[in-house]
Amino acid sequence: MTPTRQTRSASRARARRITSKSQGAKRSVDVRKRLLVLLGAFLLVGIGFVGVLIDLQAVRPDMYVAIGENQRTRTVHLPGYRGTITDRDGFVLALSTPGVEIVADPLMIENPAATAALLAPILDLSVDELTETLRPANDGDRYAMVAADLNDERTARIALLKEDEDNNKALVGIFVRAQENRVYPADSLALPVVGRVDPQEIGYSGLEWQFDEIMQGSGGYERSEAGAFGSITGGEYVFEPAIPGNDIVLTLDHRIQYVTEQALIAHCDETQAEGANAVVSDPRTGELLAMATVIRGEHGCFVPRQNAPLVATFEPGSVIKMVTAAAAVEDHGITADTIIEVPAEITVGDKQFFNHSPAAPYPVRQVIADSMNTGTIGLAQMVGPERLRHYLGGFGFGKTTGLDFRYEARGNVPEEWFGSDLGSIAIGQGVSVNTVQLAAAYNVIANDGLYISPSLIRTMVGPDGEQILGQAQPSHRVVSSETAEEVTTMLTDVVAGGTGVSAAVPGYTVAGKTGTAWQAFEQANGSYGYGESGNRKYVVTFAGFLPAESPELSIVVVVNEPKTATTASKIAAPVFADIAQYAIRILAIPPSDRSLVDPSGQDLVRGTPAPQPGEQVVALGQPADQVAQSDEPVPETD
Repeated sequence: MTPTRQTRSASRARARRITSKSQGAKRSVDVRKRLLVLLGAFLLVGIGFVGVLIDLQAVRPDMYVAIGENQRTRTVHLPGYRGTITDRDGFVLALSTPGVEIVADPLMIENPAATAALLAPILDLSVDELTETLRPANDGDRYAMVAADLNDERTARIALLKEDEDNNKALVGIFVRAQENRVYPADSLALPVVGRVDPQEIGYSGLEWQFDEIMQGSGGYERSEAGAFGSITGGEYVFEPAIPGNDIVLTLDHRIQYVTEQALIAHCDETQAEGANAVVSDPRTGELLAMATVIRGEHGCFVPRQNAPLVATFEPGSVIKMVTAAAAVEDHGITADTIIEVPAEITVGDKQFFNHSPAAPYPVRQVIADSMNTGTIGLAQMVGPERLRHYLGGFGFGKTTGLDFRYEARGNVPEEWFGSDLGSIAIGQGVSVNTVQLAAAYNVIANDGLYISPSLIRTMVGPDGEQILGQAQPSHRVVSSETAEEVTTMLTDVVAGGTGVSAAVPGYTVAGKTGTAWQAFEQANGSYGYGESGNRKYVVTFAGFLPAESPELSIVVVVNEPKTATTASKIAAPVFADIAQYAIRILAIPPSDRSLVDPSGQDLVRGTPAPQPGEQVVALGQPADQVAQSDEPVPETD
């Protein structure tokens, strides 16, 4: 081999060694890069797993637990129905029935818009509004009401949606569950008394509010493990029974309640009054048989939500004269036949009071029967302010009735009397009362001088059917039985030939008193006052009971701002007669005239006894000007 050839071979060998080292170095660099990329990928996957674990364990654990439980278990919610409200004879005024509702857990819903798009067409809701409902209001918002009281057709369509696997994710957080629907079978009958509940079945008015906790039940549930083919035999099973709320039985009689409301509506429309209310009770027990309210609306008078007999007050006018008379009889031995001087006018403090009857001596029975203001004020002066205030309190005025009704008004009897107060208060101005207070006061006279607190709840019935009887009604003596009898005689004369003849009920002896009072209202100058002659607003009242010799029924009627007349004799007294004629038949109260009792001895009572020869009968709803009048003139004011 020549040197030249040796040189070329050596050069090629060096070139191969250099190339081999370069390729080795390059391969070494590529492997390191690949290892770094692979390590980075593992790190990213690891971070992802850690993120998922954090999400599962810390961020949204409730959601995934719920999903797992929904897949593994089946839970049936058992509502604890709210207690029923019935009248004294079991007539249902309020009850709860089974229903279906849709609720949502906003924190479990990933895409509110998608969920809303599925549900809105079925529920007839706006997609946008439903989307807002499904969005959480805050970090702790776990509940939203989607729809209540679903019918069977909509419930079935939503069930089909939930069975579709394509919708499972969108419907996570949507729950269809049993609910209770509060139903009022008698519609607006006794609405102001019974009250109503809100969409969550929470009472917000009337007895529904007052006894909300007592009537609320506690829900239960039934939970079992479920597999692809139904419940798993031997799997977990939990049963928590629902407990219904307590039932309430009222003292009301739905028949008397109905006729009272209808009579008030008829007379409210007829007299163009702004409203009217009435209370019917049993004076022997204080039980309220009816408590009704109507007010004027755009299309006539109707039953509202406000329970005026307890929450509204008014100046009673002459019906309060019964208290003045009772105080004079009790403290000074006055009788119905005691003769007193009745002036044409009398001054008390800085105020003059006038009388519509001529000045003369009159028996007290006529002073009350003809509602003589100055004569009554004379009796009040004999009694004195301190004692008259004492008796007003004893008859229950200025105090709550004990019914604990929401927004109940206690009325007002001034603590201190000045100037003309004695004269005003003696004839029913300057004090305010509610209708139930007035009914309880007249029940004192009907019940031989004993005050018995009015009652509205007859009993309660627990979930086990056991009756929870209330405590005995508080009572106290106000006047003696002799005083009560003497005052009853005076009140009987009011209906027999005085201002209350329109309250007469054929066959029955009625005792009662009319009352007409001015109503304070805002004047043109912004102050409150009674207005001037020709520009006054009136509240008219009749309070009474029957049979006078053995009372079993008392009724108070109050009419607010009548337009066709301004006296209780023409406005309130006829309503008393209408209600009484119906109630005596329902309660089977024997008439005062025993000739009207069935001779078979069964004491069958006719609601409207047959007329005697020459007698005019008052029919239900008959206008006041058609009622038979006494031969004695009836004063226009009472």
